[in-house]
Amino acid sequence: MMPLKKGPEPITDLLDFYDRWPSLRGSMHALSEDSALSEDARETLSWLILLADRVGPADLSD
Repeated sequence: MMPLKKGPEPITDLLDFYDRWPSLRGSMHALSEDSALSEDARETLSWLILLADRVGPADLSD
């Protein structure tokens, strides 16, 4: 019997999200252009992508 395919590990915190952002960005950009989403949702997602792109290491230090 083949093991069930698992999805990616859940993001655990902001630092984990930051580390994974480069690999997530492409799929988020594609989703932001998906006509299945409302225009408002696409615009909001586009702004969230711009916001995530601006986060850097200095923003995550304590």
